[in-house]
Amino acid sequence: MNTQRFGLVSFTGNTTYDRNYRSVPIKRAEIQISIAGFIANVQSVLHYINDCDNNVEIEFVFPLDTNAAVYKFEAEIDDRKIVGEVYDKLQGKVIYQDAVHSGYTAMYMAEDDGAGDIFRLRLGNLPSKTTAKLTFAYVQELDLNADQTGTFVLPTVLNPRYAPDCTPTDELNVTESQEEVTKTSLPESDIEMAYYSDFSVNLLTEVAGGENLKVHDNKMEVDVFPEAVDKVMTSTKRLQHGSDFSLLLHYKGFENPRAIIEKGNKDAQNAFLSSDILMVNFSPEFKELEKEKLCEFVFVIDRSGSMTGDRIKKAKEALLLLLKSLPVDCLFNVVSFGSDFSFLFPKSEQYNEENLEEAINLQKKMDADMGGTEIFKPLECVFKTKPTDSYARQIFLLTDGEVRNVSKIVDLVREQKNTRIFTFGIGEGCSTELVRGVAKASRGKATFVKDNERLKSKVMAALKCSLQCAITDVSLTWNLPKDCLVINSPREVPAVFHGEKLILYAIISGEIPEDYSGGTSLKMVGKAGENSFTFLLYFDMNLRRSSDTDNSFPLHRLAAKTKLSEMEMNRSDDYMMVALSTMVNVTCKYTAFIGVDKKGKETTSTDQDEDTSCKTEASDSLEDILFGLSDLDLTMAKSSSRPGLGRRFANFCSSLLPARLKTRKRRKSSRSRRDEKTFLCLSSRPYKMKSRNERKRGYFISSCPYETKSYGLCGR
Repeated sequence: MNTQRFGLVSFTGNTTYDRNYRSVPIKRAEIQISIAGFIANVQSVLHYINDCDNNVEIEFVFPLDTNAAVYKFEAEIDDRKIVGEVYDKLQGKVIYQDAVHSGYTAMYMAEDDGAGDIFRLRLGNLPSKTTAKLTFAYVQELDLNADQTGTFVLPTVLNPRYAPDCTPTDELNVTESQEEVTKTSLPESDIEMAYYSDFSVNLLTEVAGGENLKVHDNKMEVDVFPEAVDKVMTSTKRLQHGSDFSLLLHYKGFENPRAIIEKGNKDAQNAFLSSDILMVNFSPEFKELEKEKLCEFVFVIDRSGSMTGDRIKKAKEALLLLLKSLPVDCLFNVVSFGSDFSFLFPKSEQYNEENLEEAINLQKKMDADMGGTEIFKPLECVFKTKPTDSYARQIFLLTDGEVRNVSKIVDLVREQKNTRIFTFGIGEGCSTELVRGVAKASRGKATFVKDNERLKSKVMAALKCSLQCAITDVSLTWNLPKDCLVINSPREVPAVFHGEKLILYAIISGEIPEDYSGGTSLKMVGKAGENSFTFLLYFDMNLRRSSDTDNSFPLHRLAAKTKLSEMEMNRSDDYMMVALSTMVNVTCKYTAFIGVDKKGKETTSTDQDEDTSCKTEASDSLEDILFGLSDLDLTMAKSSSRPGLGRRFANFCSSLLPARLKTRKRRKSSRSRRDEKTFLCLSSRPYKMKSRNERKRGYFISSCPYETKSYGLCGR
């Protein structure tokens, strides 16, 4: 397996395998964190100086929470601003590479192809003796706990990820089924960033309604009061690089439900950003909840080499708390894994004094001595043994999550029935993609425990949730002003637990008057175990308008991100994800930010002829709803979801499309009639499909970096 490079590096060479890397020092970093309610808006600015005598290409690799919605990427070079826009990733790579080869300064930023919580930022053809300022921004929900606390973590530590050996041709398609695996071993110089001697990370923190600030080394604590949200508490701090920064917020008086309407920009041609977004947060309580159900508990403990030190101590401490807190009449087992795995019992045994003593003896002997991080195989082995009908299986996975085959693990978990997984990400730099993805796929709960953080309350909260019966078949009915069309985002309601904070988003089509004083409510119906339940929530709406200087639209971005995450989890068609991602300018697995400085090179007449925008209004107009939102759950206010409404709404949208959206048929060829397709093309020029892969994928990729962007949707 090729060694990955982390931090900021420059390189020479045309391909990944003949590049020569060298560390590049960062001059200064400025980070601004703005907290409003349960939402964090973050902007990071990196300052870099190319002190070489020639143009360079630099790459910055950094961690980012998998729930973060990245919506902004800009660069300033010699007082020239390059603004990045979201494109299909394959097309974006071509645009970037062709621009760099043509002598233009260009930039690229996207998720790593093998890990959704690692981003790669590239700046190509940076002139010598030039200063560059790179800015990116994202918005993210805080991790909320039942004790009315919220946590925001600014990740600065990026650990190497474990993956099997692979050849250069299959580096991104690794699996854990191969026999020989090795732990990626990186020298310290490859993991840590390089800095100038006077390097500094300056942090500005703003908390709406914040009071009673407590500052620690790389941690802050603050109380938040709802009656003081109009006042913003600010704090500045110089961060110590080498560890994550965390902000712990103690919410005082936020027990009542809260609803916020973020008004869209009605002047925008973008259908999504011109709509209103409703966010509701509340802690549901269910009277119909069944008493504690019989459970089988399986504790899967990471004992790989990366868990050495405080991490294995944390895992052992958590395991001991769980073992001593289990209910009577349950079954349990303990699985240790690294490169290999082992079970305490051949099958789960009854929870009694004798078996508990045997488990505690194993817990005392545990150490990080089992090699690499092979999560797939032990989980697969656990799943092969089906749970007893009368027992609900609850798996607790404790790991630092340093793996690269996350999608394969998540797919395995999604196939299971009657099983929930409660994940614990231990230590700094763990994979949020794995920890959150596995919990979400199984409708469990994800918990993160940082180094030097107390974990008793978090462990007991997760155990309490696992003892609740599963809440399933949840549907929503909104009571809003007449004629409002409601689009739930995501379509499927996230995992619901009694007393745990829940955040829901809805896209509102239709005008809500600013002085509206009518009744607004949300009815949630579903099943709690074998019992049906109805939960009714009344709320007052607080209208929020983005200012002229603030175009971040945080709730719009988060609503889009939750939908994109759901589409990725369900393995939706990638052209649907690309269309939605480009419409809201929020990246996903299949898209990237791209920007080209056309003024950075002396422009010839030929260059001017080619200087057409790569982004047409097709991705900023109403027809994108047809591609980005037609599979969303569309419900009318004061009604339950009606089958087929999403398709009818899509057909209505298609009737409003401009004339340039043409429907045409492919000419008959010598191939069979199965290859006959009807295409909807969002383009200013005709396109033809070139290969079976393109036809299967469903949209077209321009091979010319300056050709008008276009998509086509396959249909019969």
